Amino acid sequence: MTNEAQKQKNANIRRAGKATREKRKTQRCRVFEVKVTKGKLSYEKEEHIRRLFLEGKWLWNHTLAGDDVFAADICPKSVTVKTPDGLEERPLIALGSQMKQDIVESVKTAIKGLAAKKAKGEKVGRVRFRKYCDSIPLRQYGVTYRIDFENNTISIQGLKKPIKVRGLGQIPPGADIANAKLVRKPSGLYFHITTYSLPEEKAPTGAAVGIDFGIKANMTFNTGKEVNICVPETKAIKIASRKTNKALVKNGRDKRTGKHRKRVKAQRAAYEKLTNKKRDLANKEVSKILNDNDFVAIQDEMVANWHKGLFGRQVQHSAMGFIKARLKTSPKTHVVPRSFPSTQRCPVPTCGKDTPHPLKKRDYDCAVCGYHHESRDIKSAAMILMEAQKQVCAERTAKSPVEASASFSVRLVRGKRSPMKREAQVL
Repeated sequence: MTNEAQKQKNANIRRAGKATREKRKTQRCRVFEVKVTKGKLSYEKEEHIRRLFLEGKWLWNHTLAGDDVFAADICPKSVTVKTPDGLEERPLIALGSQMKQDIVESVKTAIKGLAAKKAKGEKVGRVRFRKYCDSIPLRQYGVTYRIDFENNTISIQGLKKPIKVRGLGQIPPGADIANAKLVRKPSGLYFHITTYSLPEEKAPTGAAVGIDFGIKANMTFNTGKEVNICVPETKAIKIASRKTNKALVKNGRDKRTGKHRKRVKAQRAAYEKLTNKKRDLANKEVSKILNDNDFVAIQDEMVANWHKGLFGRQVQHSAMGFIKARLKTSPKTHVVPRSFPSTQRCPVPTCGKDTPHPLKKRDYDCAVCGYHHESRDIKSAAMILMEAQKQVCAERTAKSPVEASASFSVRLVRGKRSPMKREAQVL
């Protein structure tokens, strides 16, 4: 290929990339999970997939062990593997060129991410060698992998016959299919397929809602509604986990038997099932909130710290983490900083003072003006919505749906005031 032809090709690639990026700005990105039908996997396919994950681990460790990670070969034909007998050179026969490039790039990305956190003053460790690999990147649709919607199969690079899957019907017709990942979980093999499609146009509801996260009630709305999502471990899972831990302490990590490994795999599959159940309930609740409201206000609560503290079990069984993460990704959601004292602040406009309350006190009493509310959680949710409206209005986002929805007034349940003080209207 001549220099002129190469320049023209590069220009076409840049032009196509720019057009795609502009197109993606108006599209919605979604990732669909499609499960591999294990009963339809032949021995040849199982061995090829097993080899993919094995070579992925080898390549990760080989790249990380190099003298200069950022100068490492992005498409090696063989790697050095550490064995009990010493170092061995082993060929990469299952991984395709793009798979190799993505694995090497993921090592570099991990190092850059830790370096950025360290530059901010955070305490970080180092990128570690892997004992196993559970994810293989499939970068380019049509090259690294292909989907046959009619036969419900997916073909991956290097494997002659396609793989039977379930769940392709989730992908909407006409969606642009991008990259994917082949993921190995205790419950089986999955494809995580990234798609882009135009968002559905929905009529505005004109409603706004404030949500307060807590322990007694996972979510309390300013309207008084409470939502609790609790998925605890079953008794059988607890007994199996106890037996597995006892066997591990008795035999030691270096003397684990095949029976022990089967128990561990079954235990991980059971916990994965519980996690999927929590995620499903959380997704349904988030969809209902976003469909019914044009403006959602939440506070940036430290749910992880609650889990480390006195309420670890309650937080672990709930789905607050899933719900908060999903709501934060929505453009309808405004997040109030965690420094805002929503529980302590009085909602009376002429007062606005803070009154600390112990955790066991579930109602609210202002020590300055005497305002009383029967539920401090409902009052807190309404205060979060009021603060979010103030912040959005202060930003002066001209003619945006968020500002329009923020113009709605928030009304608290009228509380009782002390007879010694003048009653004021609370919005």
